[in-house]
Amino acid sequence: MSYKVLDLFKDLPGTNCGDCGKAGCFAFATAVYLEAYPLERCPHLGNEAREIAARLQADRDEGGGRKPDSSEQTLEHLRGVIAEMPLAQVAERCGGTYDPGPPESVTVEFLGTPHRILRDDVTCPAEAPTVWVKILLLIYVTRASGQPPEEDWVAFRELPNTVSKAKSFEASARRIADAFAGRAAQLAEAVAGMGGERIPHPSAPWAFRIRALPRVPLLLLFWDRDEEFEARASLLVDRSVLEYLDQEGLVFLSEALAQKLRGGDLAEVIP
Repeated sequence: MSYKVLDLFKDLPGTNCGDCGKAGCFAFATAVYLEAYPLERCPHLGNEAREIAARLQADRDEGGGRKPDSSEQTLEHLRGVIAEMPLAQVAERCGGTYDPGPPESVTVEFLGTPHRILRDDVTCPAEAPTVWVKILLLIYVTRASGQPPEEDWVAFRELPNTVSKAKSFEASARRIADAFAGRAAQLAEAVAGMGGERIPHPSAPWAFRIRALPRVPLLLLFWDRDEEFEARASLLVDRSVLEYLDQEGLVFLSEALAQKLRGGDLAEVIP
């Protein structure tokens, strides 16, 4: 008997809490079914996880659940776009460094690590970029308007068309808070390791400006735990950020930031 998205959804706890990093249980079920997200990311699954996994595997053995290769299609489309653009102008608009080559390229820093954008690929000497990192960087350089950020900080949900993605974006801040509870100094070290800096802020004892991309700054606010409250964090964006990334790209960026601050592998970050 087939085991589809709705079946998986019905077998989940149904909390719609967003603790898995998705907007709700149905979004999580869809991502797991399409093999774009690990079942283990649901923290509320107990012994039933093994049975769900077995049902999924049986369905996949029958040819179900295979994810369409949409990421490769998206990457191929973006390669076509960048192939037609003058890279010197691209570098100027996105705040990157232009190299006439050969081969011609633009270098941008992503979370403190230089990535080289060619007309047909994205490379990084420090770590092999995943297809999702390549897509993010190509969206960034092809979308870049050249408008400098003003550091007019807003919450992600204040941007247009973000209602369905706000929980996923905010879940990244929660993961940062959980990871560094009682370890604010270590958070400062992790931020500094990717080129960020601590700055004064009127409402948070710990505030960090992080240049995630040359023209995409982020503001991370952190309140460490005390006798009364758990640690919490908030991640703010510049109001002009949609000049450089779309809403889905921002969610991926927040997840990548949380992963890298915690010392994790970006290969595990899947939108």
